[in-house]
Amino acid sequence: MAKKKTMLTTIKAIVLWGISILVVIPLLIILFNSFKTQSESVAMELSLPTRWMFENYTTVLEEVNIGRAFMNSMIVSIATVLIATVGAALCAFVLARRKTKFHKFIYMFFLVGLVAPLNMVPAVLVLQKFGLMNSLLGLILLYSALVTPFTIFLYYGFINSIPKELDEAAIIDGCHAMSLFWRIVFPLLKPVTVTVVILNFMNAWNDFITPFYVMNSSDKMPMTTMVYSFFGQFQRSWHYVSVIMVMILVPIIIVYAIGQKYIIAGMTAGAVKG
Repeated sequence: MAKKKTMLTTIKAIVLWGISILVVIPLLIILFNSFKTQSESVAMELSLPTRWMFENYTTVLEEVNIGRAFMNSMIVSIATVLIATVGAALCAFVLARRKTKFHKFIYMFFLVGLVAPLNMVPAVLVLQKFGLMNSLLGLILLYSALVTPFTIFLYYGFINSIPKELDEAAIIDGCHAMSLFWRIVFPLLKPVTVTVVILNFMNAWNDFITPFYVMNSSDKMPMTTMVYSFFGQFQRSWHYVSVIMVMILVPIIIVYAIGQKYIIAGMTAGAVKG
């Protein structure tokens, strides 16, 4: 029995390693391509450069205002995380503690956002109506609205697992509503908070379709849209395109590496405990 279990564990490990290699190979191709010459990069092969072209990065920085696009993506992603995380946490706390029919209806209303697809036509019309088209603020608010339902869903389930006796004890000690949340409840939400921060950051950073419709000014484009316009100009220069792809991937990898241990815990708690 133990031998059979060991064999199954080995097979699972081999399968998982195989899947991991399949995921890593494209990333390595992009990384190596960013240091290759133009003729070498066209082949898109998994091989080390014959000559390391570190100047590819300086050339891209000189040709394209990549720094501005990077800052645009960073501003939009961080602002989206702050708005969605704080707003959803407060909303989920109220919905989880007040189990009236009205609050249950509001919670179900938010859950519709998990399955309802984004229709760009009314979204663009609303942004135009409020003068938010082609602006970072409009993109931030749109992203915040898109990720809020899922964020509330995770927070709601996690907050339900926190005993109400903590609230009662804090109120007896003189805590008001906001102090109760920020000093007692929110510190207990660390796993799910890290989870939603990572997921919301990645959603805002990686998205291409939304800024493609909302943004039409080059100085306000995020990184993903900049890649598209850059590829149209340098479609045969895969070594330069790979440089921008590496710049897009690095922040995501860093954010995920820092908080990856909380993702499974936060997702499981938010989905099961509700």
